[in-house]
Amino acid sequence: MTTAATTVAPFVTLHALQAFPPSLLNRDDSNTAKQIVIGDTLRVRVSAQSAKRAIRQSMRAHRLAGHEYGLRTSRFPALTAAVLVEEFGRPADVAAAKTAAVFRKLNLKATNKGDTAVLVFGREALPSTLAAVIDKAWEQIGDEVPADTLTAARTALDPGRALDVALFGRMLAEIPGGRIDGAVGVSHSFSVDAAAIEPDWWTAVDDAAVAGEPVSANLGESMVSAPILYRTASLDRRLLRTNLQAAGGADTDELAIAAERSFIEWFIRAVPSAKQRSSVAATLPSVVIAVAGPQPLSAANAFATPVAQPDVMATATTRLVATLDRAKAVIGDGHDVYLSADPAVDAVLEGKAPTTSIAAFLDAIAAR
Repeated sequence: MTTAATTVAPFVTLHALQAFPPSLLNRDDSNTAKQIVIGDTLRVRVSAQSAKRAIRQSMRAHRLAGHEYGLRTSRFPALTAAVLVEEFGRPADVAAAKTAAVFRKLNLKATNKGDTAVLVFGREALPSTLAAVIDKAWEQIGDEVPADTLTAARTALDPGRALDVALFGRMLAEIPGGRIDGAVGVSHSFSVDAAAIEPDWWTAVDDAAVAGEPVSANLGESMVSAPILYRTASLDRRLLRTNLQAAGGADTDELAIAAERSFIEWFIRAVPSAKQRSSVAATLPSVVIAVAGPQPLSAANAFATPVAQPDVMATATTRLVATLDRAKAVIGDGHDVYLSADPAVDAVLEGKAPTTSIAAFLDAIAAR
């Protein structure tokens, strides 16, 4: 870590309260909202996996120019073979066979569809890079693969300086050094108030039905809720720099700052994509609090007792602020930065100097 980076706190923990309209952000195998019992009260839950995917996908969709990103897929063999065909003019069947041979020797065994048996989180450029490696050794690759080709293939599998891989990490036990501990932790979100999950009976109507005929072509049911969620995530600034530094280069601190800002912005803005066409559950958090300090700390205990009506958001914000203030007093360290996106919480945050701009929020966190 450079001298500039040593002046900031090692961890940033984000806390958000976010209200959603009737929606189904994350469902279980029975097509209802995921749930959890907290404080002897049923709550709505959104899984950490769902939240992380929304953030990661949003970061890639709104990528920072000039930076690398990752791609998590089981289709790298097919993507690599396609590059061999399209860019190197190799026959499709032979390209697929030679690519499969390389992946087998990398211990990434293919399924009967030709995909890898596990999802691989690698660089977006992996298919092009690996295709060039295979093309160079085209005549030598058969049942066996030359040692230098395998070495080059393993290098291609390295995530390099992909910002999202450095942030979220990857589990790839099949190859040496394949595991990367992510610098980011994202919790399961849960509703601060008691769950209210309602059935939504729906029907698709046949617009061309003749008078007197049944017009309902499809019938169905889904379960929706309108929760106010407590969301939290943590960022280990030191580990982020370690992950980026491992790929080499002299601008690690600049990369880390860019990755941190992008992650925090999309923690605020990203929403799981499930059922969005029928719910438009595209809200912003009413309040986000970033705590820069010596360790990550959740404030979930603020909501062990569910918040009751009538003013759930203001009460939840009061509890969240009080819990974080007490934690800071107990530890004796930490700096809070506040973002208010809802006039309803401004009174609660009076005296906390909240910002109403994501850009200003990010600037304030960077200085902590």
